[in-house]
Amino acid sequence: MSRDRGRGFFRRLALAAIAASMAVGLVACSGDSSGEQSGSGDAVTIDHAQGQTTIEGVPERVVALGSQWADASQALGVTPVGYLDLVSMSTGGRAAPWDPPEMSQAAKIDPQGDIVEQVAELNPDLILAPGFGADKTTFDKLSALAPTIANLSTAQIEKWQDQVSTLGKIYHKPDEATQVINEIEGRITGIRDANPGLAGKTFLTAYLASPTQLMVLADPNDGSSALFTELGMVLPQQLVDEAGSMGGRIALSPERVADLDADLLVATAAPGMEQAFTSLPGYADLPAVRNGGLAFIDIVTGTGMNMPTPLSLPYVLDQLEPTLVKVGRQP
Repeated sequence: MSRDRGRGFFRRLALAAIAASMAVGLVACSGDSSGEQSGSGDAVTIDHAQGQTTIEGVPERVVALGSQWADASQALGVTPVGYLDLVSMSTGGRAAPWDPPEMSQAAKIDPQGDIVEQVAELNPDLILAPGFGADKTTFDKLSALAPTIANLSTAQIEKWQDQVSTLGKIYHKPDEATQVINEIEGRITGIRDANPGLAGKTFLTAYLASPTQLMVLADPNDGSSALFTELGMVLPQQLVDEAGSMGGRIALSPERVADLDADLLVATAAPGMEQAFTSLPGYADLPAVRNGGLAFIDIVTGTGMNMPTPLSLPYVLDQLEPTLVKVGRQP
């Protein structure tokens, strides 16, 4: 792959991540109170979309080409030596408020430069590639540097639980991975149990990406749907049917704002587009707007919701819970 082709691919990858989401420290291991990895360090083989990858021993120099993987790694006490910060790219440079201090030690990979060269300079022993369409050529280039894990599924956005579980195997920290998952799922279960009226209510997340493009989640199996489906909520079937087998997110013209017909609407907009969203003809007549089921969140929170991680979800839930309670009380 030429340098220009590599740059172009990762630039497209970053843009795809932004649409989907809405659509250097030298020491990689930190945050582990024992200072040691658990487990024997035996070889682990991981199945993924590009085949299988075997990791010998316990990686210490991890590069994460995406914020989801970076957060999942950090949740298990392993700070990447470098990462592609898709959150700050989609928020105009604003740092995620859930980023732990250790992330300041990691090198930020420049998507405008040669990604493969930048990864090589970090001398990784594990590369975590994102699931936004990495092709075989790119995967092979990265795999020549170090064992590389591609996307775990065909979904536009991975399920954070799968990423944490996978890294628990790789880092030989299965118990820690289970604990991380149980803590977040326990919070979600608590909200569901306290608000049984959420069961069967409809939800939508919508992102006004530009004056002519409204991105709407339409896939119940997408990783960013899981938060709401675990609460017992469902996507409106007509939009799921419109997305068809492609799944993921669909782009609506703003003139179709009336299609955002759901009990809960979580809305966000590109920087500077917030007023344009709320001024769309028909917006004020939406059921969620009329009935208190609207959560209009900033782009940072929206990115954390649309690329859910064990670090972002507690922050997102803090922002959404008041609206969820209102929706749960609706008849």
